Amino acid sequence: MSLVDIKCPNCGASIQLDNSRESGFCSYCGSKVQIQEAINKIKIDRSGDIEKYLSIGFAATEMGNGQEAYDYANKVLEIDSQNAEAWELKMSGIGCMPGYNCHQMVAAGNKALELTTSSEIRNRVYIALLSICPFYLQNTYNELLQDLQIQKDLYESYRKLYPSTAAERMLKEDFILMSTYENMTQIPTLRFTVPDEEIEKNEEFAEITVEIAKGWIACGLALNERYKIYNMYLSDEGLEYWKDILEKIKRGLPDKYLTQEISSDNLNLNQLPPKSNTPRRRVNNPPPKNEGCYIATAVYGSYEAPEVIILRQFRDNTLKKTYLGRWFIKTYYYLSPPVAEKLKNAKFINKFIRSLLNKLVKHLRKKH
Repeated sequence: MSLVDIKCPNCGASIQLDNSRESGFCSYCGSKVQIQEAINKIKIDRSGDIEKYLSIGFAATEMGNGQEAYDYANKVLEIDSQNAEAWELKMSGIGCMPGYNCHQMVAAGNKALELTTSSEIRNRVYIALLSICPFYLQNTYNELLQDLQIQKDLYESYRKLYPSTAAERMLKEDFILMSTYENMTQIPTLRFTVPDEEIEKNEEFAEITVEIAKGWIACGLALNERYKIYNMYLSDEGLEYWKDILEKIKRGLPDKYLTQEISSDNLNLNQLPPKSNTPRRRVNNPPPKNEGCYIATAVYGSYEAPEVIILRQFRDNTLKKTYLGRWFIKTYYYLSPPVAEKLKNAKFINKFIRSLLNKLVKHLRKKH
């Protein structure tokens, strides 16, 4: 049973009735009320509120106030959960918030696309999802090149203290690299929500996609610069994965945009110039070749832990059945080994991630 607030059409009193039934009776005047008809009347009566909330919400996004936009979107959705503009506003609000939760953005954007027949709304949703990618990439690029000289000096100090394990110790403490992996997984999620055929026929979409490709290359080269501090570079498998995502980002681009500037030839991530007499080493983070749950195993201490088994079942029975799920699995297996390695001795982060996984496991247990 689900109660809804409506007004009695006879006496105007505010009452609650079960919206799973066709009709009910006013508790004040006793008259019969057609429930759906009363709900629709409320929506019509509050159409002015909807327009006002949307106007204020979109103005908030222009000011960069994501939380306010998000709140006004929810106000509209309380009145009309099928309002495509409200879902668009919610998506925009999430995009303006700190942290950029791309999965929530995509979910709200997809809901707007599902509910609208307006080409204008569809284009605005696509533009929003594409446009935020360069911001992700610029932030990631800046972080990767941040404090390089300090990192180099620190690494040289580590080499004197721990000649054989200096690189491993530095990698475990370089949280910029961990945040890079998290940020870079956002890009395909956002870009692939926009159909390739839309990019092919819309020049604005194509121009933004070119910027995304440039940013992807720039971040790859910046990542290599950071690894070079530790005299390391990406494995051939890791490089192929990086190039594969670049080619998928460019899908749909008309030929005139496919210039040398966004060619995968620019991703020379495994070329490390000679440096001292220290042998160079590959970073061991290739795409997945097995079905291990790296982070979950690191957190729970065993591949056969009950929680890990439940998470593997969720992967096999749910994630593998959708395109985005399969993409997530592939990305997870590519990025998780170095993250899992970091978690081995990071007790505080380990505890935090375990608490998050415990909530997911508890939810999955309830479902099954």
